[in-house]
Order: sequence, then structure tokens, then C-alpha cells
Amino acid sequence: MRLLLALLAAAVLAPAAPAYAGARFVTNGKAFQRAVADFSQTGGRIVLLPGDYRRPLVIGPRSKSLLDIVGTDGARVQSLRILRSRDVIVRGLVVRPLTGDARVLARRSHRIVFRGDTFTAKGTEFKVGLRLDHSRGVVVRNSTFSHCGDHTPKWSTCLLPRWARDVRIVHNWFHDCRGCDFIGGRAGPNAVIRENRFDRALACTTGWVKCAHQDLIELFNADGLVITRNVFGVSQGGGAQLNLATADDDVRVVDNLFLRDDPQAQGIVSRVAILLGTRSSPRIPRRAVVVNNTILSGAPKGHHAASSIVLGPGYPGMLTRNRPLIANNVIESLLEPSLVCNRVRSSERNVIAEGTACGLTDVVGDPLLDPGGRPTAASALVIDQADPAVAPALDMDGAARVGPPDVGAYEFSS
Repeated sequence: MRLLLALLAAAVLAPAAPAYAGARFVTNGKAFQRAVADFSQTGGRIVLLPGDYRRPLVIGPRSKSLLDIVGTDGARVQSLRILRSRDVIVRGLVVRPLTGDARVLARRSHRIVFRGDTFTAKGTEFKVGLRLDHSRGVVVRNSTFSHCGDHTPKWSTCLLPRWARDVRIVHNWFHDCRGCDFIGGRAGPNAVIRENRFDRALACTTGWVKCAHQDLIELFNADGLVITRNVFGVSQGGGAQLNLATADDDVRVVDNLFLRDDPQAQGIVSRVAILLGTRSSPRIPRRAVVVNNTILSGAPKGHHAASSIVLGPGYPGMLTRNRPLIANNVIESLLEPSLVCNRVRSSERNVIAEGTACGLTDVVGDPLLDPGGRPTAASALVIDQADPAVAPALDMDGAARVGPPDVGAYEFSS
């Protein structure tokens, strides 16, 4: 009787487990693998209870039934491999180095969702990242990536969409990484990068190869890429905040805000916002569209004066229809017009704060924005001045562009 009462008391005083109906709760890698095998045909939910999961967790081929992987507070995973699998959700997982580099890999898998996960190598000498290797239909949403390789000499990328197609990267926060690209590498077609925030990709001290190349986004072969409604914070060194140097065709860069500086990174100014093609690119992007962005960055680079946008020298030799369209943008600096003006398909209705107008409908003058980059009542050069033929239906906040649209990422609202 005393034993029974003791057990009841323990059950009452013990912390309640989260209410995951029908879930399998695991505390180690072996229990996780048993649950994966048991749910391979039926689907189910696996909840990782607090603890360090040092050995790789593996999800292999499975049926169309949904497998839901849930992390709880105090559960830390070093390696998760999703190999030739499908229909998996990974949410609330904390991925960080425990005994070595940490990585989540989705290889040749489809319909995979990462939601509310945390990737960080802060305070370690290792790196962390999410790699999508030849996968398709992957969604990365509401997740946080930071300190992806601050203290390692190895090349570090927070998110590498390696030849993945139809990827959606939405509502994530990438911040505070030294010597890495937040999103980088060779990508597959039809990716969407939407409503993310990128803050502080800064220089490191672990070797030139790594430390001179950090960008917020640097992608290759990203055909059909859409980049929209993102906030691009500062990057230090590297090519640009958004670097599309080689064969990235039919890219649309629409309704984004590019910031010049950051109070948490004093003295660092983003030198170039958008770079399309370089002198060494074997094949530069074709038919890029850069429309309705607010671009506040731009500083001298090498022997060039400040230019917020830089286009590769190969564009004058390209058919006009394959060159970039630059329209309806607020552009902080265009003091080196040779890097842009003779390399565009067309430059229309842009407001250049400082520098040279490339097109007949471009204007040079102060857009009179507020400190956050939004138009004010005094923004006469911006309000109702965009070309409606190319302006998107919504602005960066998702508000409708009513009447004649405004130049830049934001519609004016009184």
C-alpha cells in the first residue's frame, strides 16, 4: 500500500509531458531509430525528450504517411540525416555541435518541412548547417540560423540548397555569423526566399579563403529564383549582400529592403547591395529583374566609387533582352555609372539619392525616407512615381499598391 501511494505521489509531482497525442517519446538514438522503423508505413510522431543526441539520427525510405519529428526544450541534436525519404516534418529541433561539426542533411528526399528549428554553433570551434542535397519540395520556415562557423577554418554556410529544386525559405532569421554565407552554394531551380531577415555576416580571422567571402546570399545556378520581402542587413567583405555571380537565370528581386549599417556592428557599411555577374564568371545571369527595392547600402570598393548595384562586364556583349531590368527602385548610390548604365536591358523610374541616372525616367534626388526606409509625406520623388507595368501588386508589408504605385519596397501610408 505504501509503495502504491508513493508511486501515485511521484506521478502527480512529476512534470507533465507535452500533450502530443499518439506520440512516441524517445531519449536516445536507438529508441529514435526503433520509432522510425515502426512508423515507416503508418506515419506517426516522434518526440525527442531532453538530452544530447550525439550519434546521427537517420530517416530512410518510407511511405507517403507523415512522420513528425518534434524537439523539446533541452534536446540537442548533432546530426540528422534524411536519406531518400519523403513526407517528414522536423520542428522545434535544436541542432548544434556536441563532439564535432553539426549538420542536418536532406538527400534526394521530397516534401520535407523544417519549422521552428534552431541551428547554432555559438561558443564552439565547429560549424553547423542545413544541407538540401538534390531534394525537392523542401520548406524551411520560422527557423533561426546563427554562428554557423565563427571559429573554424572550414568553409561555413548556414543553409546550402545543393541542387535542390522547388525550395521555399520563408520567415527565418539568419544572424551573427563570422566568415560564412547565410544561404550559399549551387542551387536548383524555382526557389523562393521570402520574408526573411539577414543580420550581420561579418569577417573572421581563420584564413583568407573563408573569411573574404561572406555574403548574406550567394547562389549559383538558381534558375527561376524569387527573392522578395526580405530585410538584408550588413555584410562585411564578400561580393555583396545579394551575390548572384554566375548562371542564375530568370531571377526576380522584388520588394526587398537593403540596409546600409547596423547599430550592433558599428563602423561596418554594406558596400554593394546587389551583384549580378563578375569579371571572372564563366556565365552571367540572364533576364534578371530588380524591381521595387529600397537599397540604402553602397560604399566605395577598391578603386570604384560607391555603387549600390554592380553588374558584370559581360552584359554589354549580351543580347539586350537577356540583360537585367532595373526599375522602380530607391538606390542610395550610383557614383560609378559604368558598372550599371551600359549593362542593363532598361533602367526605369529609379530614384537615385546620389550619383547618375541611367535611364530617361530615372531621377536623382533625396527620396526623403524615414529612418526605416519608408516614404514620408515629403517623398515626392517616390509617391505615385513607379511604373505600374512592372510594379508588384503588393509591397514589402503585403499591403496593396493602390492607385499609381510608389517607388521602392514600401507604399506610402499616411
